[in-house]
Amino acid sequence: MPNVITFRLVGIGLAGLLIVAAAFSHTALFQAPSPGSDLRAVSGAELVIDLVQGQETLLWSSLSGNVTGYTVLGWPWRVDGHDLGGALMIDRPEDGSAGIIDFGEKPMSASFDVSG
Repeated sequence: MPNVITFRLVGIGLAGLLIVAAAFSHTALFQAPSPGSDLRAVSGAELVIDLVQGQETLLWSSLSGNVTGYTVLGWPWRVDGHDLGGALMIDRPEDGSAGIIDFGEKPMSASFDVSG
């Protein structure tokens, strides 16, 4: 009888762990090496998000899961000796499977939060 109880407890623990792991989201990161360069996938991000980049826009589609939000950072500028931050865009798309980001320039980085 103790073996049955132990087996059930291990099974319940494993099922709980799988549910928690499925609930976590992960981030797909793309970065450009220099201003004006195209974004490059970091650590397998191309397996999570399919990204097509134009001069001012990013066309993305999720390959696994639902995109719950994204952040796009522009390159910082320097004007009259003053460092200015780069543009920042944070959005939570209505359609988590695909979208277009109109950023106005080639960004420094784009990260996508994906759940599921």
